[in-house]
Amino acid sequence: MTVFAQPPTSPIEWPDEVWQPIMTGLSWLLWFAIVTCIAALFVCGAVFVNQRKSTGTQMVEDATLARILICAAIIGSASGIAQAVLA
Repeated sequence: MTVFAQPPTSPIEWPDEVWQPIMTGLSWLLWFAIVTCIAALFVCGAVFVNQRKSTGTQMVEDATLARILICAAIIGSASGIAQAVLA
């Protein structure tokens, strides 16, 4: 049995024409993720405050809102770090 294809012996550098559109797309995606996470933090905070002020029915469990807030904070900070690394 003969193997005809071998992996390259040295790393292959892609030209800027290939990397630039990929990096631009990732940059836009990360900015969108950061803005979405900030919006999620504001919305969850507003729902928290609204549920605490109102004596009516509770729309969402407090534990669920806390999980959403934590996840939004983690994803938002990770997106910000990734944006800084890509810059």
